[in-house]
Amino acid sequence: MRIGINAYEANVTHRVGSNQYAYRVLVELERLAQNDEVTIYLASKPLKDMPAERIGWQYKILTPTFFWSQWRLPLELYIRALTGKTYDIFFSLGHYAPRFNPFPSVICIMDLAFLKFPEFFKKTDLWKLITWTAYSVKQAQHIITISNQSKRDILEFYHLTADQVTVAYPGFDVSHPDTQTTRVLEALNVHQPYIVYVGTIQPRKNLVRLVKAFELVATKPLHKNLRLVIGGKIGWLADEFLHVVQHSPVQKRIQVLGFVTEEQKLALYAKAKGAVLVGLYEGFGIPPLEAMAAGTIPVVAETASLPEVVGPGGILVDPYSIDDIARGLQEAIEWSGSVREEKVAAGRQYMKRFSWESSARLVLDVLHGIGDSVRSAKTAKKGQNI
Repeated sequence: MRIGINAYEANVTHRVGSNQYAYRVLVELERLAQNDEVTIYLASKPLKDMPAERIGWQYKILTPTFFWSQWRLPLELYIRALTGKTYDIFFSLGHYAPRFNPFPSVICIMDLAFLKFPEFFKKTDLWKLITWTAYSVKQAQHIITISNQSKRDILEFYHLTADQVTVAYPGFDVSHPDTQTTRVLEALNVHQPYIVYVGTIQPRKNLVRLVKAFELVATKPLHKNLRLVIGGKIGWLADEFLHVVQHSPVQKRIQVLGFVTEEQKLALYAKAKGAVLVGLYEGFGIPPLEAMAAGTIPVVAETASLPEVVGPGGILVDPYSIDDIARGLQEAIEWSGSVREEKVAAGRQYMKRFSWESSARLVLDVLHGIGDSVRSAKTAKKGQNI
């Protein structure tokens, strides 16, 4: 099958969230699509860790990058169509498909936070997310998403039927050996015991309540050495969070690291007492999976997709209640012995359902299915016109 892929989201240096999903699915697709002819479209040269070119797997760099998905990529696809070099299916590893596309389209939508919590987005970003995602959905033959919660939201907001959306869960990475973990933590100046959050710093992640919940726990004599470690780039509308940290009574025990590498992230999970993700809305949550793989108990919001992600391996809390978040943190810290071991074992057993290979295989099945269906419809129509 001839497949075109918009991999703009995958070809970035600091991959978080949707970038990580796009990259890992692309890597697995390269292994699985050995019998297909695949062209991957990028706005810049592929990074060194992108899958290497081979027969049947080629990159095409399109410049300039300004409004790339709006005119440059569509122009290329129409030129290709006019010269008879058609694709059976065109796949966008993100919300934004090419504005105009002569080929059948499949897109990825991580979540609809921008529709459910618009107050947490900059106005310019919000307009782009709403309008560009809407036209992408309208032209798509099928949508890939990352959780059943996101699927329900997509069906509701865009008035689609269940057979138009497929859930392909993200996978996870395993932790590094202890020798590397110790070295990495020393370099970061992170000392045990600590609770860790990894992710972009922005209002939807509910970090102000997390800090206040940490204060409740950290001021207890039993936890006088406990730290809160926050790793992730400073995102949008982060001023309130930064102000709360600077004026916290336990400010010296809160470490804001900024962006962390994959190695640093996994080292942080490996030695943490608990990993926290209490965002008000998550389309999925890769951090809790990575925490469970490292043997760390995740404390997550009881809303949206997170209960679906952690199963029996996590602690659920009300993300709107500082007291309840504090309760979850305290449980993660104080559980020990067989109780902790049983929780960790339950998490590791549950998370076996999540793998990048199985997600990519599901995506490839969708691409083949839609491509074959469209091709069969065209063949039938030609037959009727003879």
